[in-house]
Amino acid sequence: MHCPMPRAGRLLALTPQSDGTGDTRGTCGTRALWQLRTTHGAQTSRRSHPPRLTPPPASTMIPCGVGKQSCVVAGKEQSVVRCALISGKGMGIMHGKNFHGLPDSKVVAVCDMDPKLLETAKAEFQVPGFASIEELLAGAEFDLALLITNETRRIPPLRQLLAAGKHVFTEKPLCGMEGQYRVREHDACIAAAAIKEWKVSKLQFGINYNYRFFRHFQRLHNEAVEGKFGTLRLVRARAHFNCWSHVIDQILWTMGRPEWVSVSGNPSEPGGWTRFIRMQWANGAIGELDGSNLWGYDDHPLRIQICGDTAYGEARGLDGWYRRCKGSSWPTAVEETWEVEPGVQEYKESFGRMAAAVIEAIKSGAQWPADGDAAWNELLFEAAVHRSALHDGARVRVADVEKACMAENC
Repeated sequence: MHCPMPRAGRLLALTPQSDGTGDTRGTCGTRALWQLRTTHGAQTSRRSHPPRLTPPPASTMIPCGVGKQSCVVAGKEQSVVRCALISGKGMGIMHGKNFHGLPDSKVVAVCDMDPKLLETAKAEFQVPGFASIEELLAGAEFDLALLITNETRRIPPLRQLLAAGKHVFTEKPLCGMEGQYRVREHDACIAAAAIKEWKVSKLQFGINYNYRFFRHFQRLHNEAVEGKFGTLRLVRARAHFNCWSHVIDQILWTMGRPEWVSVSGNPSEPGGWTRFIRMQWANGAIGELDGSNLWGYDDHPLRIQICGDTAYGEARGLDGWYRRCKGSSWPTAVEETWEVEPGVQEYKESFGRMAAAVIEAIKSGAQWPADGDAAWNELLFEAAVHRSALHDGARVRVADVEKACMAENC
């Protein structure tokens, strides 16, 4: 399978004592490889980036919807994954073009209830158009639905598509009836039925946490989970609300769900209410996350720092910047600094990388780069934060929120 090749970045410093040069090369998703060379050239280290996912045995059949072909049948791959784009708006068209531009993925149908948007999508992809999901399911054969609708109306069509046997790729957050900056516990209750249905469906479902394909956030994640920081002790993060779902996902991607959260902030504020969140994991690690629209983009709309007992790493912004430093050092002992090369922005590159990784996962039967569990974990985190805010910052156990949201009478 062909995947677009991320451009190489610049390795500015390998150790605080000496300058170094290096490069990073890789394909998208689970195939990406980072190769760093020392200035002496004596050794070359090579590791998968991100960690590889093991596909099922070749004899395993992975159904690809109700069409005539399967993605993997007795080890034989389907040549093209057929996509139906459900959206004629700008974000939908962008996602559609990313999937359509891959050699093994094509948009074969489009759907939008707005006649003008439907005509826009039909003209872009030169494929049949449908005014409803019912008409789409009746009139088109496809494997993967690109459900790029608003977070206020994602759950009903998601359930409809899963019931029809379709794989689904959608946007984040999975549900937010008051908008993506105001996710509440009730939103997790609404989404719970879809999560239950997905888990028993054996279908593939995932969400566009494309920041997982920013190379600087991949560095932070991989070095944290591979032990380069030692035992993880502290997470510090902040984000403008335009990056809010992503900063939560970044924390959960590396650290997993915290045991509890506690928040300061007033959820009755209009729009994205300014909040300061504290959290703790079962292993004793602690964290803090600040969310607000009060700072600008010129100072990086999000920053994440993960500290271990021997070193710490920090990734910043939408362009591409990462640094790892020795812990408890003064002056700061910089072990590595990486910046994206001039003229390249990781934000723009990440969408195509995500699309390629999703198609690769469908064809191989591997876990998606950000699946339904990732979508659910973000909702649970935000639901617990909302419950804490309604109870004057009380500590709220995430497991208790999940139990409540999964209850039949939620």
